[in-house]
Amino acid sequence: MASSSSVGCPRAPAPTPTPAPNFAYPPHPFNDPRRFLRSLERLPAELLRPIAEALVPTAPLTTRFALRGSGTWEFRDADHQWADWRVCQHNLLSFAQTSRRMAAIAKPLLYHTLIIPTPRALVALLRRVELNPDVRAWVRSITCLVNIGGSSTIEEVSHEWERQTGVRWTCRYPGKEPCTIVLDLLKGLILNAPNLQDFLIACPDAPFGVEATDQLEPAIRDAVIQYRAEHDPPIAERFFDLFPIGQMRNLTSLRIYCQREDGDRQLTPSRLIADYIIETLPQLTHVKTLELCCASADTVAEGDLALPSLPHIEHLRLYGTQIHEPRLVALCLACVNLKTLVVHFEASSTDDDRDLLPEGKTLNDALLGLAGSLETLELVSLSEGHYLTRGMERPRKPENHRLRCIPELARLETLMLDYRGVFGTLGVLDWDDGERLCQLLPPSVRDFTLVCEWGTARDWKQSYLANLDMVLHGVECLCASKAHRLSSISLAIHSWPAESRFHRRFRREVETARQRCAKAGILFRTFDLLPSYQDEDEPPGAEDEGEYEDEDEDEYEEAAEEQEYLHEHHILPDEEELELEEEDEASEYYFSGDEDPDPERQARRPATFNDFLEQLGPDHGQNIDDLFYAYHEDRWDEYLF
Repeated sequence: MASSSSVGCPRAPAPTPTPAPNFAYPPHPFNDPRRFLRSLERLPAELLRPIAEALVPTAPLTTRFALRGSGTWEFRDADHQWADWRVCQHNLLSFAQTSRRMAAIAKPLLYHTLIIPTPRALVALLRRVELNPDVRAWVRSITCLVNIGGSSTIEEVSHEWERQTGVRWTCRYPGKEPCTIVLDLLKGLILNAPNLQDFLIACPDAPFGVEATDQLEPAIRDAVIQYRAEHDPPIAERFFDLFPIGQMRNLTSLRIYCQREDGDRQLTPSRLIADYIIETLPQLTHVKTLELCCASADTVAEGDLALPSLPHIEHLRLYGTQIHEPRLVALCLACVNLKTLVVHFEASSTDDDRDLLPEGKTLNDALLGLAGSLETLELVSLSEGHYLTRGMERPRKPENHRLRCIPELARLETLMLDYRGVFGTLGVLDWDDGERLCQLLPPSVRDFTLVCEWGTARDWKQSYLANLDMVLHGVECLCASKAHRLSSISLAIHSWPAESRFHRRFRREVETARQRCAKAGILFRTFDLLPSYQDEDEPPGAEDEGEYEDEDEDEYEEAAEEQEYLHEHHILPDEEELELEEEDEASEYYFSGDEDPDPERQARRPATFNDFLEQLGPDHGQNIDDLFYAYHEDRWDEYLF
C-alpha cells in the first residue's frame, strides 16, 4: 500500500512550533514615568506647592567665597552665581511645563527670586513688570549683578532701551543726569515690586591683567569723590534718591557687595551706598537683616561713633570688613535684639582705638549685653589682630586679649572664633590651654568652629604644629565633657601641615580626634583657613612668593623620593626603626625652632628686672615671684607686648 506521501491528496499542514515560554515580567506600573506624572497631578495643591517651592533657586550669597565639600574655598564671582541660578531656574521651568496645573502652581514661583545679569535683562525685566501688573506681587528677591556705574553698562542699557521700546530714554526724574539710567531703571523695578523682601547689589569686580572694558563713569566717580570730600547735601539728594530703600516697606533683608575698581573698593557707588545705609538705619525700621561685604560699616560723614537704638536689626553680617572694634562695639550696643553677628575682620585694631571705644566699653562688654538674644556668633580676625582690653589692662599678659564673655552667652548655639577669641594672643599654647577649652565654651553651643591661625613669621611653622597638638587635645576633652552637647566641631587649618615632613603625624592625630568625636556622636571636620579679600585685590604676581617657604624643601623631596623607592621595591623598615623614626619626628616636631636670636626682641627686652616692673606699672596685679621667674627665664614678653 502506497504511503500517503506518494498520492496526489493534499498534505496535512505542519504543526506550528510552540513559542518558547516568556518569563519576562511586564513593566511595573510604578516604573512608567507617565503613571508617575498622573499620580503627581492627583496630589492636592497643598502638597504640590511645597514640591515646587523646593525648586525655587536661592539668592546668591553676599560674600564671594564658598566652601567646597572637599574643605577648600572657591571664589565665586558674578558669572558663577548667575550660572548656578540658571540651573535651578531651568529645573523649576521644566516642572511648570509638564501640565497646565503645574504651570498654575509654579508660575508665581518663577518670579520669586530674580537676578539681573546683563543690561538687556534689566530693561526686559522692567518692561515685563510694567506691562504685566500681576507679576509685580510675585517678586520676593532681586539681585543686581550689573555694574550700576560702569560706562559700558550705561551705554548698553541706553541702546537696549531704545531697541526694545523704539524711543530714546529720557530721565523719569527731573534733575538727574543721563549717566544715571541704570539706577533709574533699577529704581523703577524696585518700586514695581511691592512685596520685595530681599535685595542684593553685587556688581562684578574689575578684572586684572586686561584693560577694563566697563570702567566707572567719570561723572559718577566725580560725584562719589565730591560727596566723600564735602558731604554735599545736593549731591546726596540727587544720588540717593535713585536708591529708594526707605520706600520698600516689606524689605527685610538688605545686602551689598562692594566691588573692586582699579584694585580699590573705596570710590565705587556700592561702597557709598553701603556707608549711606549705616547712616539711614534708624529710618529703615523694616530691615531685619543687614549684610555688607568689603565695607567698613562707617557713615559717609565722619562723626560720633555712637548710633541710636536699632532694635529692628536681628542679623548683622560683615564679610571682609575694614571695621575697627570701636565701630563694631557701637553697632552691638545699638542692635539690642541681635541674634546673629558675623564679622570677618580684614583690618586690625590698634592700641589707639582704645580711646575711641563708645562709653569706654569693649567688645566683651557689648557682647555681654547681647547674652539674652545672641544665638550665632562668628568673629575671625587677621593673624596680627587682637581684641582690645581697656584701662589698666593694657600692660598685661597677652591672654587678656580674648573674649572672656563667651561662657556667659547662655543662648549661643553656633560659634566660630579664631584662637585669639578663645585663648588670647598667646604665642605658644600649653597642655592646660587645651583642657581649658571646655571651660571657655558655653554649654549651649551645638556647632563650634575654631580658626587655627597663630604664630610669628620667624617660627610660626614650629609653633603652629605644637599649638595644633594642644587644640586637638582640647577637642578630645570636649568629646569627654558631660556639660556640653556638641553636634559638630570644625577646625580651619592651614593646608601645608598635610603636605609637610610631619604629614604622617598630623594625619594620625587628626584621625584620632575624628574617631574620638565619632564615638561621642559629634561630627568632626577640617577645612582650609578662611580666605581674604585683600589677597583677591592684589594683582597677579604682586604676592611675595616664597618668603616663608620651607628652607629644607630639597630635603623633603629627597625623603619623598626615598619613600617612593622603598615602596616600589617592597622594602619596609622593621618595627624598631619605625619607632625610632617616629620618636625623632616627635622630637623635631616640637623642638625644630630657629635657634638664631631675634635682635628686635632683644632690643625690646628691659635691661633689668626693675625696668620690667616699671613698664608693667604699679597696678600690674601679678604675683611678684611669677614676674621674677618670667623675666629671668626670658618669658618677659608674655607680660609686655
